[in-house]
Amino acid sequence: LSSFPRPVQVGSALLCRCRRTGISLRQHVTTRPKDGSGAPPPPSHSAGSLAVGSLAGLLGSLVGMGGGFVMVPLMTSRLGLSQHAAHGTSLFAVAATGVAGAAGYAGAGGGDGGGGDLVDLPCAAAIALTGMLSARSGAAFSTKMSPVALKKALGYFMIIISPTVPLKPYIADYCASPPDGAAPAPDGAAAADPPSLLVPGAIGLFSGFASGLFGVGGGSIVVPALSLLTPLSHSQALATSLCAMVLPAAVGTLSHYKRGNVLLRVGIPLATGCALGAYGGGVWVRT
Repeated sequence: LSSFPRPVQVGSALLCRCRRTGISLRQHVTTRPKDGSGAPPPPSHSAGSLAVGSLAGLLGSLVGMGGGFVMVPLMTSRLGLSQHAAHGTSLFAVAATGVAGAAGYAGAGGGDGGGGDLVDLPCAAAIALTGMLSARSGAAFSTKMSPVALKKALGYFMIIISPTVPLKPYIADYCASPPDGAAPAPDGAAAADPPSLLVPGAIGLFSGFASGLFGVGGGSIVVPALSLLTPLSHSQALATSLCAMVLPAAVGTLSHYKRGNVLLRVGIPLATGCALGAYGGGVWVRT
C-alpha cells in the first residue's frame, strides 16, 4: 500500500480494522449521532412510541394539553432519546394531536348550553399567528441550553403549571358566573374585532415560545388564560387551544428538524398514537 496515496492507505487500514473487529464500515459511519447528544440514534421502538403517543394524545385531548408533558419524560426514560431530541420529536407529534383533537371537537355544541362549533376560529387564528412567531424563537433558544439545563427548566415549568390541571373545573365555574348585576355573556361571544383579539394574541406569544422550547402544545397556558380572560366557555377554550396549537407546533418542529432534533422513525408512530388518542378523547368529551 505504500505506493498508493495517503487517503487510500488510511481508508484501507480502516476497512481492515473494521473487518477484524466484526464491524461493517456502513455501521461505523451510519451510527454517528444526529441530535448532538453524543450517543447513537435510539432504536425505533414503534410499538412503544405508538403506546406513548396514544396515552399522551388521550390525556392531552381531555385536559387541553398537547401531551408533551407525558411524551418528553417517557421518550427520555423509556425510548432512549436525548433531551433535545425528545423535545423536538414531541413537538412533531403535538401537531397531530391538535389536528385530531380539534376534529373530534368540531361540530359539537357547547356542553353548557351553547350551540355551534366549539372552536372559536378568530381566537384560534390570533393565537396561532403570534404563536408561530415565538415558537421558532423558543426552539432556537432550546438548542443553546445543555441537556441538564433543559431538563431542569422543563421540570420547573411542569411544577408551575401543574396546579392549573385540578383547578380547571373551578376556573370554569368562576368564568361561568357573571359578576353581580352583570348580564351573562353568551358562549363564544369573543368578537372578531381587533381589540378583542389582543388578549388571544398575547397568549399566543407566550404559549408559542413555551411550545418551541419545551416541546409541548401550550394548552396548559392557553386553556386557563382563555377561560379567565375571554368570554369563551371551558369546553370552547379546550377545543380552541387544540386547534390553535397546530401551526405554532409545525413551525417549532421545522426549526428543531433543521437542527437534527426530530427523529422521524420515532415521531411517526408517536404522532399516529397521538392522533388516535386525541380524536378518541375529543369524541369522549362530546358524548
